[in-house]
Amino acid sequence: MASDKAKIGLFGGSFDPPHLGHEALVNAAIERLNLDEVWVVPAGSPVHRTLSGNADAQLRFKWVKEIFSDAASVRVLDWEIESSEPVPAITTLRRFRAENPDVVPLWLTGADAFEGMSGWVEYPEHLKLCSVAVFERSGQPQSTENIDWLQMSVESWLGGEVNGPGNIITVDARLPNISATEVRDRALKDESLEGLVNSRICMEVKSRYRPERGDKN
Repeated sequence: MASDKAKIGLFGGSFDPPHLGHEALVNAAIERLNLDEVWVVPAGSPVHRTLSGNADAQLRFKWVKEIFSDAASVRVLDWEIESSEPVPAITTLRRFRAENPDVVPLWLTGADAFEGMSGWVEYPEHLKLCSVAVFERSGQPQSTENIDWLQMSVESWLGGEVNGPGNIITVDARLPNISATEVRDRALKDESLEGLVNSRICMEVKSRYRPERGDKN
């Protein structure tokens, strides 16, 4: 449970597999937005995408735990992997509200994922439960204009000018242009994952996504 004055970021995703872009987003959120903590919530069975099938929920959860094991400001939660059914973001936000009624979380997302938010389950109920921080990948600038959300500057956020949910902050911290698809493709071709995946899990990730693996999860 979070303190009622805490600034908490929520970061969900399939992490199929987790890569350095994910780590960069979490680090940028903590540094640029002065967050007390980021709670990372790996998906068990994503609502809006199909998993590769190479790594099950428990393994992806383990990888995420491992790459953030030294980060005192990061928690990795099993809220979504403990369910056998897809868990939409709105369910995770409601659970957060139920357990932390006095805290408005900041949903952390890339600009590409934000573009698809209007198609999320029960949207726009999310506006009542969180604010959003949007990060762009280097070389892939995208618009974060959305009439549903109230634009707020990073300076306003840092100044404590947050009265409730429904705000959107665009963070000018260009993240490495890395995608899980690229990581899987390189592993499939038996190419190096250096500079794409945390060294702690690099070899294991590569072995799970190589074509000669016969035991699928």
